[in-house]
Amino acid sequence: MATKTYFLNFILICCSFQLFAQTDEQLLFDWTKKNELLLLKNNEVIESSWFQETCLDLAKQLELTQIKQCQLLDSTSINAFVFNNGHVYFTNSMMRLINNKHQWASILAHETAHLVLQHYLKTLKKVKKPGFFFPKRKINKRLKQNELEADEWAKNKLLEFKMDANQIYYFLKRVESNRSKPKNNTHLKVSQRIQVPKKEEILDAELIKAIRDLCIIIVTSKK
Repeated sequence: MATKTYFLNFILICCSFQLFAQTDEQLLFDWTKKNELLLLKNNEVIESSWFQETCLDLAKQLELTQIKQCQLLDSTSINAFVFNNGHVYFTNSMMRLINNKHQWASILAHETAHLVLQHYLKTLKKVKKPGFFFPKRKINKRLKQNELEADEWAKNKLLEFKMDANQIYYFLKRVESNRSKPKNNTHLKVSQRIQVPKKEEILDAELIKAIRDLCIIIVTSKK
């Protein structure tokens, strides 16, 4: 949801000489393959048919046709990741902070926006030709712009399907308060992303219980 660590990973990957000889399609394919493998190497997939089916049903409800697969990761990182092959990943630490499907839908739409708006390709191109002056600053600016554009796209998508796009505010506030590590300079504060909603947070008891029960099973299985 926040600017992703894996954006920074592919920046390192793309600094090789081979980058300049690749087509856009090759760049995206190689980035997806390398970074998805890295993500799965460092994080265990939690098998849950409930999670996968609920996530894909939500994607179908919002007509997010780009999403082909949903997976849950066992990770202390509060994050979500999406790749150009349509695979989206949520960490269990992130799911614990979701209290209703409006919030889950917002995150899913936000991740989809990165694909629809071709953010990975735009960032890759910026890495290829960052300009002579302040290249790092220009790349960081592109990353921040990606997040703002994805927020706006997700908001419009939820409004299109009569969902409450402002519910994401409460989720983002919990994310902000739960972050233990210092924020990098591409991170956007909640106040920069969305205004305080007038409506109170919706607490979906059934969804909250399903997520909590799933997390309990995960912890128990490790003992």
